[in-house]
Amino acid sequence: MVARPGKRLCCFPLFWFTIPEGFYALVTRHGAHQPYKDANGKQSPVWPSGLHLGPPWLKVSHLVTKQSMLFNTEIKGCKTKDNVTVLIDMSLVLRIMGDDPEARPGDDPQNVYKFVHEVTPIGLQAQLKDAQAEAVRTLARSVYHTEVFGLRNVCHSELEGVKEKLFSAEAMQQCVSEHVDQDQKDVEGEHDYYDSLEADFNVEAGASVTSALKTRLNRQFNKQGIEILDVIIKDIKLPELIQSQMSQKTMVISQNAMQRMQQKHDMLSLIQAEEIKTLNQTHEEQRKELIEDGKFERIMEDIQLQLVHAEGDRQIKSIETQMTIDVELVQVESNLTIQRIEDETKLETERIREQSLCDSEIELAKARAEADVILANGELNVAKIAAKGDKAIFEAEGISAPLNRNLNDHITGLLKLKSQYALATNDKLVITGTEGGKAANTLLQANSVLNDSFFLDRDQNHRSAILAELAVASGSGDVRILVGGDDKRV
Repeated sequence: MVARPGKRLCCFPLFWFTIPEGFYALVTRHGAHQPYKDANGKQSPVWPSGLHLGPPWLKVSHLVTKQSMLFNTEIKGCKTKDNVTVLIDMSLVLRIMGDDPEARPGDDPQNVYKFVHEVTPIGLQAQLKDAQAEAVRTLARSVYHTEVFGLRNVCHSELEGVKEKLFSAEAMQQCVSEHVDQDQKDVEGEHDYYDSLEADFNVEAGASVTSALKTRLNRQFNKQGIEILDVIIKDIKLPELIQSQMSQKTMVISQNAMQRMQQKHDMLSLIQAEEIKTLNQTHEEQRKELIEDGKFERIMEDIQLQLVHAEGDRQIKSIETQMTIDVELVQVESNLTIQRIEDETKLETERIREQSLCDSEIELAKARAEADVILANGELNVAKIAAKGDKAIFEAEGISAPLNRNLNDHITGLLKLKSQYALATNDKLVITGTEGGKAANTLLQANSVLNDSFFLDRDQNHRSAILAELAVASGSGDVRILVGGDDKRV
């Protein structure tokens, strides 16, 4: 009923705390009770659920449940009005009246503080136990042991049904006449009707007594902020001897009803067997008559069926003959139609072929003419473009001719320098004057050829003679040849 939150294990102080749903919460500041103040300035000892911000010394001291609680007590040794000892197991459903009085009239949040610090759960337990024991013993003392099983709290609709059953005109008439239908008596027994009336009276009496018990307990505990929602009698036990007597009474009534039912069953079985035998004989006679009637009807139906078959065969023959004629006519018409379609198709095909050939020739001529026009236009455009290109080339050459000339002169000069360098580095080069140059060149060439000869190279005299003859043969006597040197140069 009351929970006390444990100490916080966090090393750092928390500036917030939470209150779970379904609980009334009491909050303290340094151990002193701290009321809750809403936005309108209204104070209440109970804090609402949710997250609340505050310093670390503001904490939840008690949590009181809002749920309904069940308190069970078994009261032994209760004496009834006729001094029979019974055991009654009773439960109370209760709650703390701590809601807002505007939402639930009669409640007050101050009851939560009163319950925690004044009543306490242990004190409430002792009070409930004592008050319940006193109330139950008083309750048991007000009824007889035959009425004790009717002690229970019933709903309003069930109680109204019991009252309607007890005090209806039909029930009063049956009580006055003390007459019950024999079939119902055979099923329920002779005393079941009165026992049911007695049970209904006990239910009504028990409902009023438990309602009075609930009212009495609420009158005592509402001042302390506790509301008794319901009084539930879970179990009632009578002494074994009284229970066995009541069971034997019920068993005797049931046995008598069973014997009467068995007699009625045997009598009904005999009557049913006779009726079944009579019905079987009647059904056998009717079956034979129906079989004979069926045979006659079958013969008549066979005759009718044969007539129908003959008529059907005649109609089938007529239909087949007409079908053959119709099929032949359709085939002839279809062949004629097919031939006509084939002729029209062939004619249309020839016409389309000739027309397509004519159209193709026309299109081909048009295409060739267009192609010639396009080619002529293309050649004209090409000629124009080529003329423009030639003109551009000529203009470019006119611009680049002096530059190319300078470039060619430069290249020629480089080549001359290269050839002069090659001549300057050539050991076999001989430079002669303009006089007698051709004859000297001829002799130098002959000398070079003779140098390549192995035998003439060794015989210097023979080579000189050949060179002299060549000089005379050349007709230039003014050529002078000098042969000498370590490397055999001329």
